[in-house]
Amino acid sequence: MQVYVEQLSTPILGEYDIIVAGGGVAGSCAAVAAKRAGIKRVLLLEKGIILGGLATQGLISLYEPICDGQGHKIVYGMGSELMKLCMRYGPDVLPMQWRDDPDAASPDCGKYKTFFSPAMFAMTLDEFVLNAGVDILFDTQIVAPVMDEGQCTGLIIENKTGRGVYRARAVIDATGDADIFYRAGAPCVTGKNYMTYLAYRTDMEAVSSALAEKNILLARKWTLLGAGPRGNGHPEGIPFIEGTTAEEVTQYVLAGRKMMLDSMRNEDRFSRDLTVLPTMAQFRTTRHIIGAYSIQESDLCCRLPDSIAPIADFSAAGEWYEIPYRALYNPSYPNLWTAGRTVSADGWAWVVVRVIPGCACSGQAAGLAAALCLKHGFTADTLPYAILLDALVAEGAKVHPEESSY
Repeated sequence: MQVYVEQLSTPILGEYDIIVAGGGVAGSCAAVAAKRAGIKRVLLLEKGIILGGLATQGLISLYEPICDGQGHKIVYGMGSELMKLCMRYGPDVLPMQWRDDPDAASPDCGKYKTFFSPAMFAMTLDEFVLNAGVDILFDTQIVAPVMDEGQCTGLIIENKTGRGVYRARAVIDATGDADIFYRAGAPCVTGKNYMTYLAYRTDMEAVSSALAEKNILLARKWTLLGAGPRGNGHPEGIPFIEGTTAEEVTQYVLAGRKMMLDSMRNEDRFSRDLTVLPTMAQFRTTRHIIGAYSIQESDLCCRLPDSIAPIADFSAAGEWYEIPYRALYNPSYPNLWTAGRTVSADGWAWVVVRVIPGCACSGQAAGLAAALCLKHGFTADTLPYAILLDALVAEGAKVHPEESSY
């Protein structure tokens, strides 16, 4: 490979206690958790111009269940708080028995989950983050971490202003692709993505339904083409995609839009429309860190000794996985944490814990852990779990399902 040698004098643009890279659900929760823990200077960097990641830009506007499918609420803390936020200003379809946020409801009333408005949720996340006192910088791409003997001392960024460095005492990688860890040289695992494309469609039937039920959410239809979470429906002739290069992202997005256009091109153009297309690739699993512990499929319904939250398996009633704190860091990187779909997990366990409730809970735990380490002089791997547990419980989290339920 030919190379072009650069010699750069990159200005230092600012100094922060904690920098969170990525403004999806996980990153937003991490930044807010750090501020609530008393950290003064927290910066949230986002390459787009909308917070929420796949939940908003990606149109995956289904808040997966925070109950076990058998009538027991199992997700608390920010996983529960974000459920309320996604419905604060926009329409929802939450079953009536869950509307007062009970700890339990009749198993036949439906799951504690809802569809929501991505646009309204995105603006609610603006409030959530800004009201906490977090600094936000949109339209900012992470170029590389600044490393010093395993410590991440800052991030090199590029945006409309130009190139620069923000220094940090701790960094949380919520990029969705473990970009910070990967570029720091940390070991990572790359997944394979089925071809999936989802957009919002409206037609006369949907509009009539919305008018009849007086719920504007019914005026749109999820139009999902390609594969489901387990790969059923993956188009023939299209290879699995890792999603970690610009070429793969481009291939994935163009193939998805072509599938959508092919499905509609022969329809009466006055009878239907697509109201919005996703503004990011809808990958499920691209790259995650190899942490101090990796969640396994065999951990199904197991209580882990350093759990930060249980996450319901959306496909099976009564089944759940816990996210252990050890899945959020690699011991060789003392001031780096990850959150969201990049936590250390394998197989179906990875698919389960990367949904919105899992992103919110892992983001909260990563933000609290980083804050506690800065306050008390610990590193990611020396932070006593008991201290993190106390902080999580103080913020309304529960790390195991209730014993009486199982």
